[in-house]
Amino acid sequence: MYHSRLQKLEEKQNLRQATLISLGTVLLIATTLILGIPLLIRLAGFLGELKSTDRPIDKNDTIPPVPPQVSLPFDATNSAQLTLTGNSEPGATVFLTLNEDSSGDVVVSDNGSFTLPQISLTEGDNALAIVAVDQSGNKSVSATQFSVYFSQKAPDLQVDAPTDNQQVTGNTVEVKGNTTPGMKLTINGRLIIVASDGNFATNLNLNPGENPLVIVASDKLGNQARKELTVISNQ
Repeated sequence: MYHSRLQKLEEKQNLRQATLISLGTVLLIATTLILGIPLLIRLAGFLGELKSTDRPIDKNDTIPPVPPQVSLPFDATNSAQLTLTGNSEPGATVFLTLNEDSSGDVVVSDNGSFTLPQISLTEGDNALAIVAVDQSGNKSVSATQFSVYFSQKAPDLQVDAPTDNQQVTGNTVEVKGNTTPGMKLTINGRLIIVASDGNFATNLNLNPGENPLVIVASDKLGNQARKELTVISNQ
């Protein structure tokens, strides 16, 4: 009798568990259908967009791209390497010439920007030109042209007076000489006027004993010529 009642109880528990499992399975399937279908729709849309971006070249496109725009904040430099950045038609190829010689090309990114790095400049004026050619072979109607002056040549600097370790009587000395016209000239950090022919002359106050003088001529590119000497004041 006891065994029969236990068996019936176990059968009821098994039936209850089977019912719960069935209900859970139905609920899971329904949830998957409700949430999964929009997800599948979004995924299908994404794949469609991805496919649409891989379009074949339009053979009927005869419109040339506009001339590339270049961002170059200077027209002279003492750096032998130049990097160009700019904007052009996305997907087009930008071609660079330097002094009429081919000097590289780059494909314009999807946002319209491009970078041409490590362009080697030559001493003096450098004539650069860039054109854009789109995927259909259309070339921009005109080239973007500009020039960059490059030099690492130090200015001329000659100090005529005083001489190194010269001894003077008194508390002043005249410093005079010549440099390349248009240079910035400093003596111990003090700005000195340079004449149009490059000559300069100024009087400096001295302290008793040794007075070091540092004379620097620099151009607008940062190239420098430097002279150092000592004047001895016998006061």
